[in-house]
Amino acid sequence: MPGGVVSHVSAMTSGVQQNGILTLSHPSQYRKTIELPGLRLILLRGPGPLAGDLALSNSGLYWASRTRQLLENLGRKAPTKAGRDAVEQNLIGILNASGERTLNQIRDEAAALSEPLGRQAEENVLRSLIGALLGTHERGELHTKDGQLLAQGKPVDKERIYRFETLAAYLRSAVLPSIENKVAAGVPRHNCAFIESYFSNYVEGTKFDIEEARDIVMQNKIVESRPKDSHDIIGVFGLALAAPYRNSPPTAGEDFLPELEGWHAEMLKERPEVNPGKIKLKVNYAGTSKFVEPGLVRGTIDEGSRLALSVPEGFARAVYYAFLISEIHPFEDGNGRLSRLVMNAELTRVGLHRIIIPTLYHPQYVDCARLLTRQDQPESFVKSLAKMAHWCSQFDYKDLDELIGGLKKTNALEESPAQYRLLNLDGTGELRG
Repeated sequence: MPGGVVSHVSAMTSGVQQNGILTLSHPSQYRKTIELPGLRLILLRGPGPLAGDLALSNSGLYWASRTRQLLENLGRKAPTKAGRDAVEQNLIGILNASGERTLNQIRDEAAALSEPLGRQAEENVLRSLIGALLGTHERGELHTKDGQLLAQGKPVDKERIYRFETLAAYLRSAVLPSIENKVAAGVPRHNCAFIESYFSNYVEGTKFDIEEARDIVMQNKIVESRPKDSHDIIGVFGLALAAPYRNSPPTAGEDFLPELEGWHAEMLKERPEVNPGKIKLKVNYAGTSKFVEPGLVRGTIDEGSRLALSVPEGFARAVYYAFLISEIHPFEDGNGRLSRLVMNAELTRVGLHRIIIPTLYHPQYVDCARLLTRQDQPESFVKSLAKMAHWCSQFDYKDLDELIGGLKKTNALEESPAQYRLLNLDGTGELRG
């Protein structure tokens, strides 16, 4: 169905429903159902892609924008429509997670989309809902810091703020490495960015052989059976290579989250089903570890990023940024990759070597982060990144064949810490930290 748009309830709830239904809007093919093995396509009449809709790679399909989703799902609940209550709940989640500015933006976008969608009545309902929500979002005359944050619609996760303060205090006095970046612009920088993207994706489950990943990035050979995974590699590579992402972390304070949303949107622009550039609306987990509630993300990342300015710039602040983002987990997907990109942007900003965490060392890195999360002990987490700073600075990034050979020699590509030990390039086993 080229030119079709994943729409209505399917767009709002991440794709194919539990009953195997996928709803598409199409300008010329509609009012019919197509039965496929395990999948039922319901085709509704509607315009093709509009402003804000996202292309699904090169499939010819698109994914409805958030504002289009809201308009299309208003009304009585039906098999293809989430209904008014679901839209209202969605708006509440957006307000809590992203604030009044985002609701006002949605209201403006709805005004532009309502006519081509033929949803003028729904736009009036959406406008009323947004007005009612903003009207109850009163600012009070409160004097405590927590009260003022709440009145501003920015409640914080107090436990996380305490943990960030603990890490910041440790980083202010710790003896930390300062390893100059000697990777030259041009081919060496491209090679370094590729290795950074390869490992950052691999440890998050996007696994390719390194030679296959090399072809994806260096020759744009998209793997036909895995186009989105291929674009994940390209997405991180692009941010690791191009300014401002490679050398300018988001601005601390209230601008940090909007800028971070821009990073996320660019990194995962080929995955509209994970809402690139938009704060999560449901809490996420890693095992039994529960990350920050969606309604607390905005305030926590605002306050947490301001605290970064009290940490010495360079390695210390880079480590802080890495933990800040991974501990909050503000998005549905891509948080780990984003945390490492922001960490490296701070390092590059001050002329230090970027940190790459290889596959073999990743379980140890996660264990150290978990120790900080669960027991408020920052030392192991900081030392783990110090070790990786020294380790990745050993390599010469001029020749990619030699670089990959060196990585294999150190066991960096292996997955089992029980069977292998991460070595230095000279074959020794004691990593500096």
